[in-house]
Amino acid sequence: MTRILCLWLPNWPIQRVLAKRRERDGAALVLAAEGPRGGRVVACCELAAARGIHGDMPVAEAKSLVSNLAIARYEPAADRQTLEELAEACEQFSPCVALEEGDAPESLLMDISNLEHLWGSETELAARVEAFFVERGWRARIAVAETVGVAWGYAHFGDENDCKMQNVKCKLQNEVNETETSFHSSFVIRHSSLPIESLRIPADTAALLRQLGIETVGQLLALPREDLASRFGEALLRRIDQWTGAAAEVLVPHRAAAALAVGCELEYPTGDRAVLAHLLSQLVEQLARQLAARDTGAVLLVCELGCTSGQTAPLSIALFEPSANPRQLMELIDLHLEAVALTDEVARVTIRAATTGRLGERQGELFVDGWPRDPHQLALLVNRLSSRLGGEQVLRAELRESPLPERTVRWVAMTQKSRVQSRESRARKKLRRKAPALDSRPLALDSSRPRPLLLYPEPRSIEVTCVVPNGPPQLVWFEKQRERIVQHWGPERVETLWWRGRSVRRDYYRVAVESGAQLWIFRRFGQGGWFLHGVFS
Repeated sequence: MTRILCLWLPNWPIQRVLAKRRERDGAALVLAAEGPRGGRVVACCELAAARGIHGDMPVAEAKSLVSNLAIARYEPAADRQTLEELAEACEQFSPCVALEEGDAPESLLMDISNLEHLWGSETELAARVEAFFVERGWRARIAVAETVGVAWGYAHFGDENDCKMQNVKCKLQNEVNETETSFHSSFVIRHSSLPIESLRIPADTAALLRQLGIETVGQLLALPREDLASRFGEALLRRIDQWTGAAAEVLVPHRAAAALAVGCELEYPTGDRAVLAHLLSQLVEQLARQLAARDTGAVLLVCELGCTSGQTAPLSIALFEPSANPRQLMELIDLHLEAVALTDEVARVTIRAATTGRLGERQGELFVDGWPRDPHQLALLVNRLSSRLGGEQVLRAELRESPLPERTVRWVAMTQKSRVQSRESRARKKLRRKAPALDSRPLALDSSRPRPLLLYPEPRSIEVTCVVPNGPPQLVWFEKQRERIVQHWGPERVETLWWRGRSVRRDYYRVAVESGAQLWIFRRFGQGGWFLHGVFS
């Protein structure tokens, strides 16, 4: 007899976010998504719901109801991915674990038919599943029945006693091959109290049925099927048959994606690089087919050459953008293979895509004259240079939030993804949000004003003469010569944020000297002194 276990994680998007926000468990939390009319609430915690917040409410209105409302972005893809990971972990209980139908699943379905002897009883199996989730901080409701629909209905709408294993043993008292009428009657007797929503029908259909006075499944099944079909369509009848078991409902188990890796053992170890290159090209072809089948590309390739001495020569190849082109991947492997010193003959070769990304969609060109402007060519160039010179030698500029000019840009490897915001920076942002507002806020550099083409990494001390104390500069010693300043622009005040530590205050001047050069200098407050920070072209 088929036995289905349904595990429901109520308010799953909120549960997932709260699991990562332990420090804010005491605050009301809502998940919001941008819509055509601005931010709308998608889900809310029980505390927020108790204060009048509900789904599809404007975020602005929700903020007016709760002063310290915590708002997080609604991420259905992350919700599904985490649920899939839980499904993979539940394969220890059942070989068939599936996610419920729909774009935003909240339940897991397990086929536990004929598995009770492995756990002692179905009650013990359900208790193990429940303990598995409780130990990890998840709140779950579990029910077991003969069909997916009944198990789903008890998990979502049954009371606490119904969801206990010993009270949800829905063993059929009659044979399944009885007439359809008596089969339906048997189900009505046992489950007539379940609401019509347990059929997993659309909300508008359930609302219409309730308007007609039909609130339970028993009341619905008592009506003629012909009338239901003419009024509500075949979709309702299909759900009824799935609920009763008259129509089979196949669970499609979720399976973790197989690792993107290929390899082989050499019958005769070799140190011939030409043979190794030929073998690697064959493996790369296999890996490229796997990548293309998943519409993904390799971002980080790891190739391992296992020697007969037991040592392994690893090759790590980082790419600028995801690629599943075997020719391109093999070209990069060849560049890295040239620099590898093999200690012994190679007996084993493996290649795996340690990091992957979705392949970018590029439209083909009718005329190929414009290929040098194709950004894909930049990726090819970066990959080749990084493989030849080393990833740390091919850099790109990355902007940073800082009022000090020398700290607004940092250089990172082209093949390195943008840095994820660190815990320290998040803490600084929280502190900045809590900082009191000042009438005279610290001024940052105005991007609309000209900046020198040559900016020194660190300001250089320079000698400057002023006629009036704290006034504009008049003379400057530049390149071991005294220069008279014929024109100046400024000052422009730059000051760091006081809650980030010791304050830095500067007054910047752009000055033109007699020789024609234009310098960017500043006076430092507190410690005193003048500094040269850049030179205009």
